[in-house]
Amino acid sequence: MPESATLCPYCGVGCGLLVEVREGRVARVRGDPAHPSSLGDVCAKAVHLPPTLRTDDRLLYPHVRARRDGPLSRVPWALALRTVAERLGEIIAAHGPDAVAIYASGQLTTEEYYVAGKLAKGFLRTNNFDTNSRLCMASAAVGYTRTFGADGPPCSYEDIDAADCFVLIGANVADCHPVLFKRLRRRKAAAPGDVGVIVVDPRWTETADLADLHLALRPGS
Repeated sequence: MPESATLCPYCGVGCGLLVEVREGRVARVRGDPAHPSSLGDVCAKAVHLPPTLRTDDRLLYPHVRARRDGPLSRVPWALALRTVAERLGEIIAAHGPDAVAIYASGQLTTEEYYVAGKLAKGFLRTNNFDTNSRLCMASAAVGYTRTFGADGPPCSYEDIDAADCFVLIGANVADCHPVLFKRLRRRKAAAPGDVGVIVVDPRWTETADLADLHLALRPGS
């Protein structure tokens, strides 16, 4: 069956996927070996995309309640968008722009974030704009800034293939970043005598299993 190349929508890694479609439905997903960062690796989320897309209770069309305690009814997109716009306008007129907020998904692209920010601050005139990316990355951003002086990872995935020492502090990469962990594990396997892995974590994890040195600090010490 022919496959189409695309990206996984779940996290910022953006793994490359090859998707097989049968009768208009996603039937199979596998990693794209030609993708420059994931190199054909995927995590469990991508593997289970087909049943997620086919679930019977997935919302495919907009629905609106005529009143808060009423049932949901399917409506055209134009009516749904007009209803949202009218209600936002009523709320802002009655209570001011800070009475509304936008909470966005961490799966948005950079361009989509830009448009959402313009909608919130430029059109609705509210600073109440946030995403779950802050929840995921706030502590990492502080760590990057204090350690490296900039809010952003200081290296690329290709650097993993050339590094000879990895220090992982308080991170179970095997569970939280499985695609990156597979790349790290391949680097370790390619030169086990030359590549060292140090894990600093009170817990014993799958990541600690790979470590040459596991520093299990006592909490509070």
